[in-house]
Amino acid sequence: MGKVEVTIATWNRFVPRNLSIHPNLVGAEHRFGFEETEIKIILPSIKHLPTEPNQEGPLSFNGWREQNGKKLPIQYTVNSVDIEVATKEEILLPCEVLNVAPCAYNIISKEQQEYLNHLVAIYGSTAERAFDLWIKTLRWKCNNSAIGRPEISGCESGWSTYLIAKPQDKRVWIAPQVIVARGLKMVTVQMWADVENSLKQGCTSPVYIDLMMDANEHIKMADLQRATVDIAIACETFLRTILARALPPNLQPAVVTYIDDANIRQVMEKFIPEVLNDTERKDFKKIKGGLHILFDNRNKILHKADMSGLTKMVCESFIETANKLFEMQGANLSIGKTGLPCTKLGIFGGHNT
Repeated sequence: MGKVEVTIATWNRFVPRNLSIHPNLVGAEHRFGFEETEIKIILPSIKHLPTEPNQEGPLSFNGWREQNGKKLPIQYTVNSVDIEVATKEEILLPCEVLNVAPCAYNIISKEQQEYLNHLVAIYGSTAERAFDLWIKTLRWKCNNSAIGRPEISGCESGWSTYLIAKPQDKRVWIAPQVIVARGLKMVTVQMWADVENSLKQGCTSPVYIDLMMDANEHIKMADLQRATVDIAIACETFLRTILARALPPNLQPAVVTYIDDANIRQVMEKFIPEVLNDTERKDFKKIKGGLHILFDNRNKILHKADMSGLTKMVCESFIETANKLFEMQGANLSIGKTGLPCTKLGIFGGHNT
């Protein structure tokens, strides 16, 4: 039985959820290095283009314009993406495996079967981590916290509230129903290029951005206490990070430890103004009161389980304060594997529905 040496790659298909793209991105790819492998993420190609609205498949659409009797989608919803992981693993296999269905147990030895299962486990996990990095980068660069989020189902059955006359048990009134149509924020060609640039530089979304994305989703679900805590931690992380970047490299370890252990109020009042330029210092002074209110509410939740006064409007004001804070110091604290700063994000936007 002849042998053939092959280099192993893996293929996975994942569901991105809430990912909408410009029609020009159909079939687009992202390629980047990850954990000593080469990753290729592929959007569905033109062969998967749907012809009718809400058609099942890798791509779908529900908004279009008509031209010469044809429906031209405004954007496509991506229902699946393919990920290939190119490894450096080389293995000798029987030549016949290239001409038969996968998992040819009668051709591949038991020892090799175990090794192939080992590779599947190792690089399947790599694909999952690469997908997670890709999704987080999409959220970051597209300023859209909804991308890749799982669907959340509540306790609602779809039935309205009924008024019942007692003791007759006669239904006399039905509450009106409001149907909310959710739209998806479209990924543009420029956004796609920004994501690719970030991935190739080895950039990861800053922790404070990930936390703000989570906070945005918690506000949508009316989980205001979790949103408040996430926003507060995001702001504290940002403040401590810009301070750490400003410290001289030869600073005594004991001094660094003291600064790290300092209460965030001391950091805001004593240290942060010293590392900002004149314009930033004036801007910071305008939002410092809002930050104190945010940290007060965080402490009330964590120290006393007190949510009094917390509303959606209040949480949205916290988001606005955080946005203004993140504009300082270039708002970009993510450094890629090349040692160069990643592309500036800009302002973290409002809720995407």
